[in-house]
Amino acid sequence: MQVWTWNAHGAGTFDVSFPFGTTVVNRHSRVVTSVCEVAAPPGGPLDFPFIGPASIQTLNVAPMDDGAVHVRFAVNWNSSLNFRVTFFIS
Repeated sequence: MQVWTWNAHGAGTFDVSFPFGTTVVNRHSRVVTSVCEVAAPPGGPLDFPFIGPASIQTLNVAPMDDGAVHVRFAVNWNSSLNFRVTFFIS
């Protein structure tokens, strides 16, 4: 199993394609995700995970033969939020 993390941002329901490469992902891969908001402490990097008032969901996950993982997210907030997706790939 491999574990990868990516930061992303958005609001509403939208799709994101994460390029892992064909040596990591294909259509037979099993991919599970975890998601949480991230913030930057004063003067620091965007790396502080937290659970805020917004709900963030992973709705669909589809690994592709081109090495990408397509994910549909739902961020229930009226403006774009920063979030971190952790991928568990086998």
